[in-house]
Amino acid sequence: MNRIGIGIALFSLLLCAGCSQPPGGAEGYKVAFVPSMKGQHGIVSMNSDTTGSKTLIDDKMAQVRFASWSPDGKRLAFYTVHSEDESILKKYRMINEYLLYVMDATGENQKRLLDFPVMDFGWAPDSRRLFFISAYESPDRDLPEVLNGTVRPLAYVYVFDTQSGALNRLPGSGRNCSASWSPDGARLAVGFGIGENCGIYLISSDGGRSERLTEGNTIDFRPVWSPDGRSIAYVAHPKNDADAEDSGVVVISADGARRRRVAKGRVSYVLWSPDGSMLLLQSANTASLIDPNGQKRVLLSAGSGSRSIANATFAPDGRRIIFCSNDDGVWRIYSMDLDGRNRKTITIRTSSSNFCLSPLLAHR
Repeated sequence: MNRIGIGIALFSLLLCAGCSQPPGGAEGYKVAFVPSMKGQHGIVSMNSDTTGSKTLIDDKMAQVRFASWSPDGKRLAFYTVHSEDESILKKYRMINEYLLYVMDATGENQKRLLDFPVMDFGWAPDSRRLFFISAYESPDRDLPEVLNGTVRPLAYVYVFDTQSGALNRLPGSGRNCSASWSPDGARLAVGFGIGENCGIYLISSDGGRSERLTEGNTIDFRPVWSPDGRSIAYVAHPKNDADAEDSGVVVISADGARRRRVAKGRVSYVLWSPDGSMLLLQSANTASLIDPNGQKRVLLSAGSGSRSIANATFAPDGRRIIFCSNDDGVWRIYSMDLDGRNRKTITIRTSSSNFCLSPLLAHR
């Protein structure tokens, strides 16, 4: 090859290198979602900048959750039902519990993880274990009021090892269960109880140690660990004979020594930003940001001009908020800056209110 040919070849290589995008696109992460327009279904993955769309699974029953993507970015856990699952559904006739499947992030190697349904799950930081919440061993799961959905069954929290198949039930049970892994994967913060006796517990992942963290003055649930593992934020609702002002979001140190309410009012759930500097509060039709000391609150719906904000979460890099809204008549996924401005549509050609985010992929 002469010098001119070599020069053209090198220029072409440099041009291609400059045009190529890192994994996850320009922002370094992916969005997996379930399209909800007529004739659309399955699980679709695409870069958060709307490039690289791909159908991972063409399954009318498939559903993802916030916690679906494993922390290493390699797998997705999701709900679905296949024809071979009919015997399980007949055995466990439970409302709002689903069969848990897993697949590679490419959509390959799909398989069911468990032989019973679950109502919630979450990956451990090691991307090997999951906690899940289920009532399949509940003594009251066949009661008429449970089967018709008027009463929630007692449920338990389990830890499942996807490599060894080991299954471990953690101590305690309740009708309002929720859980969150500690950043080191050694413990779980678990919210459970019956009626108004619902508190936060810290339980080792092997179930060998359990201690109550909150004192029970409020109905406490949906705990979530701070990224540094030093604090836990949770939602508190007032008891029937208490002042409604007792509701809100509370931050407590992991040793229980310090406790402070950082926000008042009804909140559905709370999330920490990846750097631990902010809390995201999802309420009915709106979301807000607040610092862990309860100051500098930003109402996101006001800045974005949205009438409704649902399923809000932080982008993996912490720079934007990803959320759903049906302001234009259909549910779509959007992103916006932390001040509530600069709203962008992610699902431009489809609609969805069901999504999960990958971790940052650019350096993996």
